[in-house]
Amino acid sequence: MAVVYGGSLDHDFVFDDWHLVVGNAVVRWPLSDAPIVFEHRPGGVSYRPVRMISYMVDHAVAGGVEPWVFHASNVVYHSIATLLLYALAVQTIGVWGGAAFAAALWAVHPLGSEVVAYVSGRRDLLLAVFTFGGLLAWWRFCGTRDVLPRVALLVLTVLAAAMALGAKENAAMFPALAGLLFAVHARRGGGGGSPAVWAALGLGGLALWGVVDRFYLERVHEALDRLGQEPLAPQPALSLAVLGQYALVSVFPVELLADYREPAWPLPVAVLDARSLVSGGVIAVSIALGAVLLWRGRIAGAGLVWFTLALLPVAQIVPYREIVAEHNAYLPLAGLALAAGDAVASLLRRSVVPTATVCALLLVALGARAHARVADWADDETLWSVTLEHAPGSLRAKHNLASAHARKGRLRKARVLLEEAVVQEPNTPAVLETLATVAGRLGDDETALRVAGRAVEIEPTAHRIAFLGWVQLTTGSEEQARRTFQRALEVDRGNADATRGLEQIRARRQQRRRLRRGSVH
Repeated sequence: MAVVYGGSLDHDFVFDDWHLVVGNAVVRWPLSDAPIVFEHRPGGVSYRPVRMISYMVDHAVAGGVEPWVFHASNVVYHSIATLLLYALAVQTIGVWGGAAFAAALWAVHPLGSEVVAYVSGRRDLLLAVFTFGGLLAWWRFCGTRDVLPRVALLVLTVLAAAMALGAKENAAMFPALAGLLFAVHARRGGGGGSPAVWAALGLGGLALWGVVDRFYLERVHEALDRLGQEPLAPQPALSLAVLGQYALVSVFPVELLADYREPAWPLPVAVLDARSLVSGGVIAVSIALGAVLLWRGRIAGAGLVWFTLALLPVAQIVPYREIVAEHNAYLPLAGLALAAGDAVASLLRRSVVPTATVCALLLVALGARAHARVADWADDETLWSVTLEHAPGSLRAKHNLASAHARKGRLRKARVLLEEAVVQEPNTPAVLETLATVAGRLGDDETALRVAGRAVEIEPTAHRIAFLGWVQLTTGSEEQARRTFQRALEVDRGNADATRGLEQIRARRQQRRRLRRGSVH
């Protein structure tokens, strides 16, 4: 683990880390205020309270926002998750060698590199920690008949699942994963009172729905609203292609990207195409094989079905802007690891040395790839340069690499990339805003005003309008900026940027009045 991920301790913050951690005031709250995070949504951040509290702990430990502390915590959480997965594998596979291989495969798989090396990946790390812990308690619950231990284990299961939900909403699939483990237990002849277990699953599911209602009800409504929207591409081709992509990088993790949006990752244009048919075939065979093995009481069957089930929330059934993201495969990959561990356990019974040799070579190869991939996440410039090298059409890579250049004062390099991005996609407000900022810093006021105005035409939100106001203010159009800030407040009375802009204009005017009075006297 240290060899694969130890290099991340020297890494900087990257991408979303800058606003989620560095620029987030909540991270600097004292730990005594942690309960407040559960009480309301701190503005401007993705609401995953358990993740946010973990950042507050890191800040308290470091006495500030120190990158190495946050990265070290990620490595620790990944290690804890690996140990919990190993404990679950020991219980479900029953053979030490197979369990060790399952945990090691998951621990060093290159798909985990984004989650561990990226501070914002903390959501998936905590999701895995609490999911594995909860499933371990659930497995023990299924095999226990005594009332008091059962009650204690059920409480632990529900609490762990609730904490997993507080880390990431994908934990809503926890009851389905628990059902798979119970099916394995029951097929082995150890149902331990099936009606009681199904009742526990039902009650636990209701309890978790209460947590969803508390944390994510607004998101649930948004997701339901999006169900009626046009998908990003024709269905079912899109969802099948997405599931196929996750399967591909799980089995063959060579070409890994930080951006799987179009055009870096092409979207299907027909309801069904060759890629989606192949993907659908692979998923269907995997599920069918999983069902057969599950009927035989093999954890490999649960693992194969686990992989697809855990991916359903991110399979574009409900449209959302992140088409594919490697971190989404972190928890599903554990299902494949359990299936692989079960297969290895069977092979070890027949031939120890050849099986152990092949397993060791595979783990070394995967670990080497993960180690190399971790290096790609060293900083924004490295990450987006590598992404652009492998996906020259990536608009996100061009934008983020330009932003990295701009932060280091390389404004002309930044402008070239941004202008390329605008030619490629003229109607992306975020890119236009960054270009306006860079043009303004280079003294090209005309371009800055024109581009910022174009961003407002495309997306006239309070944020965009206030940004235009600041561009106008910095280029000397004070009265025009005042009217623009007032327009932003008409859209959103609580917009802090517009309020701050008007306050600065008032301060400037008061200062000019004082200077005029002083010159008269």
